[in-house]
Amino acid sequence: MRPQLLVVGECLSKSDEDGPFTDGNGKFFKAMLRQSGIEPRQTRFMNVFPRTPPRGAGPLAFFGPQADSRKGVKMLRKKYYIREEYYRHIERCRELVAHADAYLTLCVGEAAMWALTTETSIEASRGRVTNGNHTINKLKCLPILSPRAIQMDWTQRPIFLADLDKARREMDFPEVRRPKHLIYLSPSLEDMEDFYTKHLANATDISCDIETKGEHITCISFAPTSDLALVVPFYTEKKPSGNYWPSHREEIMAWNFVARVLRLPCRLKGQNFQYDMQYLWRFMKIPCPHWSDDTMLLHHALQPEMRKGLGFLGSIYTNEVSWKQMHHVRSDDKSSKKEDL
Repeated sequence: MRPQLLVVGECLSKSDEDGPFTDGNGKFFKAMLRQSGIEPRQTRFMNVFPRTPPRGAGPLAFFGPQADSRKGVKMLRKKYYIREEYYRHIERCRELVAHADAYLTLCVGEAAMWALTTETSIEASRGRVTNGNHTINKLKCLPILSPRAIQMDWTQRPIFLADLDKARREMDFPEVRRPKHLIYLSPSLEDMEDFYTKHLANATDISCDIETKGEHITCISFAPTSDLALVVPFYTEKKPSGNYWPSHREEIMAWNFVARVLRLPCRLKGQNFQYDMQYLWRFMKIPCPHWSDDTMLLHHALQPEMRKGLGFLGSIYTNEVSWKQMHHVRSDDKSSKKEDL
């Protein structure tokens, strides 16, 4: 019978006398599994490194400077590369995971995520279902924080439980299921009017988001449903002028379209939408009279101990990819709201 869940940790501790996840942290982890509706006795456990780390330094002891590393292998984090002498454990781990053929592989900790996926940040990738790397065909993984990290920072426990709750749902089927979307990215004025007539005019709810660059609004999006959206652009890198619209008249018509949508008598919502509203009013004098909900505030009311950024909300409530990691955002880049990250 194909196993539903395989748990892959980082390494053995000195107290793991009876195998992986049998020490205090392992017992805590299994208790959290039970609390989430996952029976540990029906789950297989293993580690990337089937030994205790040298010098008692934790999983990072298996990594070191690039000069001592296995050539051509990505780093775990800056200045930490897998040491040549320990790379055989990575190969063994991947073989065992492929042979297990589980519906879901839970990557517990940074080293497990590094060994089995292409993700590079446990903070950004935890809670997000992802495919395994090229060494394991059709592997479905879910990176989560290690129980040791939770014991060291108890405020992370609600996030840990939310990730385990997602694991319980995902272990029932083997494929990665992504939400499907239809997004109009480069519309003409005629396309916008057609979208308005078909999808916006009679909508009961509309989600809105803006992107900014300096003091300029680069684009505004409207979504009447979770799988359909229209992006109204005002800036493009494809033209030297940066203007998406070919004439001043057409840009004014596009802004009039935006104002008309925001005046529709339906519930208007968005992530950290108070920022968007003041930006629209301050720079374009466009009001949002029917604003009703802010997903950031709603989540904060529901889970006040958790982070509130859109990327984090996506990891908790959706099966979207880690889109915030698809490009690098500099600390001085004002084109992204820090609350979104």
